[in-house]
Amino acid sequence: MDYYKTKTSLILPFNGEWLVSNGGRTAETNSHFKLINQGPQNQLFAYDFRSKTTGEEKTLEEFPVFGKEVISPADGIIVQVINGAIDVMPGERDRSVGVGNAIIINHQNGEYSLLCHFKFNSIMVKVGDKVKQGEVLGLCGNTGNTTQPHIHFNLQDGPLMHTANALPAQFAKIIVDGEVRTNFEPIRGQFVSNV
Repeated sequence: MDYYKTKTSLILPFNGEWLVSNGGRTAETNSHFKLINQGPQNQLFAYDFRSKTTGEEKTLEEFPVFGKEVISPADGIIVQVINGAIDVMPGERDRSVGVGNAIIINHQNGEYSLLCHFKFNSIMVKVGDKVKQGEVLGLCGNTGNTTQPHIHFNLQDGPLMHTANALPAQFAKIIVDGEVRTNFEPIRGQFVSNV
């Protein structure tokens, strides 16, 4: 997959500046690589985006990204929505609904975006809806297999999480640590925003 160039012109799925807590193509910068031999490979190149934290946060509301708008990274059609998972407290995990509240978008070019961990009952779109890049999809939450509020994003080659393969996702034009980068794959520790 080193050669793969993303077909979809992607923006980051949020407004403002967020921290990349997982991203890149090595286990050192992306914990999803530790899952390489454990089941489906749709998360291999996945990103996790969150806020910088102190470690002292006790409630979900203390996390700056909790309840922030999540936006569509590109145009497409909604092909799956999960909206009924309940937010868990910081440090807890709901492994029974691993992705939490989630959306899958078909970009109609063989690429699908998966966004996970939306706030309970916050998703504003339904299956069959056409969405435009930048359109609000829902709010950042702490649902599923997550220990703090964040948004998980990955690109994959099909609509089914259990059979899809991961695709590298380059963002067309974003700001990374204060510098504009094009067709870029950010890594853990970088602060990113849309241009």
